[in-house]
This record gives sequence, structure tokens and C-alpha cells, in this order.
Amino acid sequence: MLSNNFFIKTFQILLLVLLSVSCSNKEGKIPVLDFQNKIQLLQTVQKHFDKDANIAFGGYFDESGKQTIAVGRELDNNDEWGLKFTLLEIKDDEFKVKFESDLVEGSFKESFVDKIKFASFENELLYYNSNGYYMGSGGGEVFSYIVDFESKQVFYAHLVVEPSSAASLFISENTDNKEIRNFFNLTFKKDYPNLKLVADDIIID
Repeated sequence: MLSNNFFIKTFQILLLVLLSVSCSNKEGKIPVLDFQNKIQLLQTVQKHFDKDANIAFGGYFDESGKQTIAVGRELDNNDEWGLKFTLLEIKDDEFKVKFESDLVEGSFKESFVDKIKFASFENELLYYNSNGYYMGSGGGEVFSYIVDFESKQVFYAHLVVEPSSAASLFISENTDNKEIRNFFNLTFKKDYPNLKLVADDIIID
């Protein structure tokens, strides 16, 4: 017959295993988030979604009425190079992807990224500008994006500066919102008053 000591030891082992599993689950849970704390958001996204995430903003990015997290990631590998923007929600104590953009050109080095609000949109949007990262002394280019996670669209502006001609600005065809078109135009006209709008995007070799 099995002794009482055997049952007691077996029970203790099972209890320790259950406690260990419970503790490990607690450590793996997403903590209570302060959606205005960009440092906490980024650290949490890096731990629970993608360790290589570069930026994270909390806000009302769609019309669900709930706060979500806009994430930016810079990819640099043999298969992909550029940026992706992702909208995350917390569901069943996990990050779930609500939308992810296609890969777009750009880098987060020296860039400016922030939330932005336009009167013609009920939800917040994400604004990206590469600033001078692709600019040299003889000219260059600037990439700018406004991401509307609600409509799952990325509005695109591409500034090209060449020494022999006036600065040219291309705005993507899907940018039919006048407020956003004016924003792109006026933003770049501050530095380039003679800026000209072009119908086709310019590709620099």
C-alpha cells in the first residue's frame, strides 16, 4: 500500500507545478497600460508583439471608441527594406493586429513621427516625415506619410530636391482629402516657397 507520505509529497509537487504555471502566466500578461506613456507602450509592444518595434502611440485611431496602439517598425533584411505601420488592439490579453500597411520607403532614423488630428476625421491619424535623412548637400528627397487606420489607407507625399530645378512634390492619388493635401503642400512650402506639384512620382536613381 502507498503511504500517506507518498500522497503528501505528490500533492506538494502538483501544488508547486500549478503555482509555477500561474506565476509564469502572470508575467506573460500585458500590464495595465497608460496609453499616453510612449515609453511604456513601446516596451510592452516590444515584449509582447515585436522586439524590433521602433515607435508606439496610444490613441483613438479608429471609430471603435476604444484606445488602440499604432506601431511603426523598420525592416532591414534580405527580403524587405522599409517601414510598416500596424494598429494593435488588446483582446483576450494579447495584442491582435487590426491593420498593417504595405511596406513603404523610409527610415525612423532622424524622422519625425506623431499623432495628428484633422477636423474632417473623427479618428486620430499617424504622421511620419523622414526629415533630412535622405537629403544631402546637393539635394535629395523626403518621404512623408499620414496613416488612416480607420479607412486602412496610407496617404503619401514625396519631395524631391534637385540642384538644377525647383523642388517637386508628388502627392498620392488616394489623397483626395483637401485638408491632408493642403497639409502636405504647406508643410513643404515652408522650406521651399517655389515648390511645384507634379502629377507623377519621381524616382531617384
